Amino acid sequence: ANEALQQQFNKFIFKNEQNLYETEKIEWAFIAFPDNQDCLDLIQLRPNGILSQLDDECKLGKNGSDRNWVNRLYHTLLPDGNVSENGRFRAAAMQKVKGLFCVQHFAGIVTYAAETGFLEKNKDEIPLTAMSMFESATSQLLREVFDVHLGNNFSLSDKHRDDAKTVKSKTVGTQFKEQLHFLIQRVESTEPHYIRCLKPNDLGQANLFTRKRVAEQLRYGGVLEAVRVARMGYPVRLDLPAFFNRYRMLIPTASIVHLPLTLDEVAEPYWQDMCARLVDMIRLNDK
Repeated sequence: ANEALQQQFNKFIFKNEQNLYETEKIEWAFIAFPDNQDCLDLIQLRPNGILSQLDDECKLGKNGSDRNWVNRLYHTLLPDGNVSENGRFRAAAMQKVKGLFCVQHFAGIVTYAAETGFLEKNKDEIPLTAMSMFESATSQLLREVFDVHLGNNFSLSDKHRDDAKTVKSKTVGTQFKEQLHFLIQRVESTEPHYIRCLKPNDLGQANLFTRKRVAEQLRYGGVLEAVRVARMGYPVRLDLPAFFNRYRMLIPTASIVHLPLTLDEVAEPYWQDMCARLVDMIRLNDK
């Protein structure tokens, strides 16, 4: 979810930069879009994504295990070493022994322990006794709620809809990917505004600023990534009146007929022309 939302945030920031440069008629092709699609593919792309292989392992029933799953990850993603081809997935020899693997996220490297019940949590199965209890409940409300749950979280055979054996549970990973896809579609159909809330410290005390803690939040919230995009272009930006007032003093001998002292009495459509004239006159003065 963090990777997908970060990609959407990057696209939004990059699009704003692009629109600004086009409005100002500035060449912007040199700005590279910081895309983390390779990390998203590592996590969810079929057939070798981390979650996709987890779903496949869940289909094996009792023959599936966390250790088998992580071994499949090592085999498919690390065939010739300890780092994947795109550099996003890695596991040292000692980590492989312990069933650990690392993912290079946009905020940094995160280590995951595979043998912590990944399969069990991903299955999220309802015991058959519980299913039977809900299906035969005397309360119509309970039965209707359970039917809604089945429709949202299970794939049912239309032909044998009443047969409990034909119920195939969607894994947690599959449900989450569907919900995330819907969320991203919804966000991209709107005009988002991003607000980043930062905790100055973990103690809830006034006048206490923990530098490292704030830096971590800026990094994990994608703010530093947004700053990096801005720095690829022209990070120092003054509005036209401020620019004119700041640099007009460099040529005090220029006639106010050709170049006024401020833009206060100049119509806004001519501000950019006046700033361009100021730059040209400074260049001539330097020569």
